[in-house]
Amino acid sequence: MNRLFTKTFKTALAAGILAVCGTGAAQVMNLKMAHQWPQDESDYVISIASRFVQEVEKRSNGQIKIAVFPAESLVKAGATHTALKNGTVDLAVYPYIYSAGAIPEMNLVLLPGLWKTHDDAFAFRKSEAWKKLEQKAEAFGFKTLSWIQISGGVASTKKAIHKPEDVSGMKMRAAGKFMEYALQQAGASTVSMPSSENYSAMQLGLLDGIWTSSGSFGAYRMYEVAKFYVSPEDFSVFFTIEPIAISMKTWNKLSPEQQRIMTEVGASLEQAALEGAKKEDSRVARLFADKGVKVEKMSEADWKTWQAWFAQHSFAKFRKDIPGGEELIGDSARPAK
Repeated sequence: MNRLFTKTFKTALAAGILAVCGTGAAQVMNLKMAHQWPQDESDYVISIASRFVQEVEKRSNGQIKIAVFPAESLVKAGATHTALKNGTVDLAVYPYIYSAGAIPEMNLVLLPGLWKTHDDAFAFRKSEAWKKLEQKAEAFGFKTLSWIQISGGVASTKKAIHKPEDVSGMKMRAAGKFMEYALQQAGASTVSMPSSENYSAMQLGLLDGIWTSSGSFGAYRMYEVAKFYVSPEDFSVFFTIEPIAISMKTWNKLSPEQQRIMTEVGASLEQAALEGAKKEDSRVARLFADKGVKVEKMSEADWKTWQAWFAQHSFAKFRKDIPGGEELIGDSARPAK
């Protein structure tokens, strides 16, 4: 009787150990990804994020599953960097400028006039300046997995805006505080408000002009209230980045193989994201044109005029306000060591 009990107990114990080990080997890692936009697959940013989710699950043989929480349903956009730092969000598609309050150097990614074309902005990800920003971000608590960039033009109601003197006396919403400062120096009064309020503000005459991303112009139907639009299709003074980022707390829980999968999948999507950004600029310009808005592309001559203005005002303020600002601007055009 005792021998039978002992044998049965040992068999059950062995089976239990195998079951636990088997469960551990097949354990699925469930991660959460947040972003601020509606889950619209026609948006190239959302499409790239969805492809990332699908490809990571496929290449991990289903061992990494990522649930997507769109439209700020998991965390407010402005608090995303803190959620990544704390590990309450595992991944995010995230405008890095929102982290500039915690990482002042990150203001560089929204410095107007820093880049001229999408290809210039794309090349920045291989620069010494970006290497330094990545180190700052990782020390804070998040890591870049896939580079996604956006650009934008300027829409207005009274006249087309081609050069700094055109904004004198106008009420403008700028793309970031360093553009805001430069527009003020050109005689504009600047207004800060959420993107969701831009439509009504322009409709009511509270805004004469707005500089924002192509995606935001399209999402909030600004082509219904604007009269003029200067498109960023060829040249732009406004670029910024909205990469796929992962919490360092989550990253450090991954095996080397899982880290490799995420890194490789992210890198494989960057060229598609670049092409998506270019197509988005053209798509939104057509939306404006189809509504009868006068659309013009920013010319290279106008870009040079704006760039000189931003270099005089925005760059100077960046150098003054941001630790190591002078070096960061210089490193923007230097390949990473």
